[in-house]
Amino acid sequence: MSDVIESGRLHPITAVRRAWLQLSVFGWFAWDNRDVFGKIADKFGVWGLAWAAAVLMTVLTAIVFASWHKTAFTLTADHLDYRYGLLWQVQRRIQVSQIRTVDIEHPLFGRPVGVRSMTFSTASGPTKLAYLGPRAASRLHDAVVLQTGARSAKQRGGEGIVTRVATADLALSILLDAEVVLGLVVGGAVSFVPFVLSGHALTLSLALPWIRSAWRSTGKRFPRHHGWIVREVDAGYRTEFGLFNKQQYTWQRDRISSITVHQPLLWRSRNWVRVTGGIVGHEDLLLVPVTTRAQAEKMLVHIYGPDVLKAMDAPERASRRARWCTVWWRSCAFSRTQHFAAGWRGLFLKQTVTVAPVSRVLEVRVTQGPWQRLHNVAHVMLELPGGTDVEAVNRDAEEAAEIAATMRRSCVQTSLAGAPIARRAAT
Repeated sequence: MSDVIESGRLHPITAVRRAWLQLSVFGWFAWDNRDVFGKIADKFGVWGLAWAAAVLMTVLTAIVFASWHKTAFTLTADHLDYRYGLLWQVQRRIQVSQIRTVDIEHPLFGRPVGVRSMTFSTASGPTKLAYLGPRAASRLHDAVVLQTGARSAKQRGGEGIVTRVATADLALSILLDAEVVLGLVVGGAVSFVPFVLSGHALTLSLALPWIRSAWRSTGKRFPRHHGWIVREVDAGYRTEFGLFNKQQYTWQRDRISSITVHQPLLWRSRNWVRVTGGIVGHEDLLLVPVTTRAQAEKMLVHIYGPDVLKAMDAPERASRRARWCTVWWRSCAFSRTQHFAAGWRGLFLKQTVTVAPVSRVLEVRVTQGPWQRLHNVAHVMLELPGGTDVEAVNRDAEEAAEIAATMRRSCVQTSLAGAPIARRAAT
């Protein structure tokens, strides 16, 4: 049996949160039998009523305490156990090696008490521990990160800020998102046309879905992404964000299979981009909601090393033959180096480039439809274990075959060499 690294119970307020059903039942029982309490007061006086209330509160306190006593966690070098339940006891076991990210949230209504909630993301889904005291959450977080981040077992030193998102830039970037603006304009026009034509107030109810969509695409994004900071720690990187519900998650550079840089249409004048990463069990993880391209490239160098910029700076455009297969053939590009591959897509509303280490490629696939076969072009897809795949779209058939053969050889060579990704240069 593995030695216990960290163990304990959740915060006592967790029992109140879990016992809401029992508390609701007792509250309904007391309200439904309020005439009984009136008779007790008439027969035994105020002291009799006080005794009845004391008995009821004692029962409730016993239920809450028993629920809290049965809720506990245990962390060893191999697994994390989480036990809870009073009548129906449940035990969940997570293999520490399968934990991808560790998220810490400071819930809005839990801030006066100072509690935290933790979410452990794995390939099978997330597991949430709520709530923990601040010291217990910090100790458990550091212990899990140290176990999963075996790259460095030294004590955590200074934490440098890789990037920080300014509040003004975040607000302006949401308003300048072309997809958001176009969706709001079209949705608003469609939602309010029946009212303009008929004049009936009841037709305004058709605008409720549009209002909900507008809130999710603008108002909800701002408090969620407010105060976004990415810090470099010994085990990888830690992201902190949130205006009302403070959250943070830790991710490791060695587990990122791909990184995608998005640039919406209206962001190009300011040279802003959005950065997402693909992690197994946590696809398209948002790394930075908005930043400059120079800062994004600096972050890529932090994660993958300086060689990644060579793959992103030399896109090879598709041949003119591809114009018969897609209108946006000028945006189809692909590049490759010894360690990295990158694919471009998008031309009008949003341009994206996805870059991935060759060593993370699981499968190299070449597809060619009837229309592509007629014009002698083909797709090459590099499938990755998580996130966005890298594609070479509408390449010449001979070039596609050569790319596929080269990628297969590179995958085999890097796998035999035992280097999962190209390490970044020491600083």
